Amino acid sequence: MFQRLRRRRRGASVWRCPSFMLMAPQMISDPTPELLQALASVPTSQFLLTTAFGDVRDGRIVERVQPCGTQPAMLLIAMEKGHTLSPLIRDSRTFAISLLDPNERMLQRVFGPDRRIGDDPFLTYPHQRGVLGAPIVTRATAWFDCEVVRHLDMETNFELYIGLVRSAGLGTAPAHRLNAALHATRAPDARANRPRPVIDRTPVAESPVERPRSALPIRNGARVR
Repeated sequence: MFQRLRRRRRGASVWRCPSFMLMAPQMISDPTPELLQALASVPTSQFLLTTAFGDVRDGRIVERVQPCGTQPAMLLIAMEKGHTLSPLIRDSRTFAISLLDPNERMLQRVFGPDRRIGDDPFLTYPHQRGVLGAPIVTRATAWFDCEVVRHLDMETNFELYIGLVRSAGLGTAPAHRLNAALHATRAPDARANRPRPVIDRTPVAESPVERPRSALPIRNGARVR
């Protein structure tokens, strides 16, 4: 069904759809608001896609990641075209994917579109080197180190990468635990059930005359114990 390109990059194949399979999608008009709303209802999450080739390493946040196999384990990544990460993945044949905590705002800002060109975002966060050299950010819910086995160039604004999982693990997301603790303390039920300090309502002396006097002797203006 699919046609393989003659040019290969270090073993990774690039596949294109046959022309007869692309005729029908080209006849579809612009997506309607109802169609876009239906697509938005498909569950997504925040993932950090990273790779490195030579001395260059980079990453970007993607939302469309799907397991596509368990024996062996494989992941499918849909990434919007035109990013500088594409040639790095193509040449290195590897990428790492980290499932981000929803409350991890710092990572989203460092690897977001507002990052200055030339900055190395990996200097800020703990990371480790993957089997094939991809930087893996471990400050996440989970991470996967993958080797590219397929690259699908679809006639749309997204391209697909299928990676064979070489290693995986659970990361550390302290921001999630901290936010959960803050959320629990700020919840209305938690505030209602929180033990309150007992207030001493014993009446105080209204005048200095009513205050009990000490029986200790006074020397040089001070009481001696």
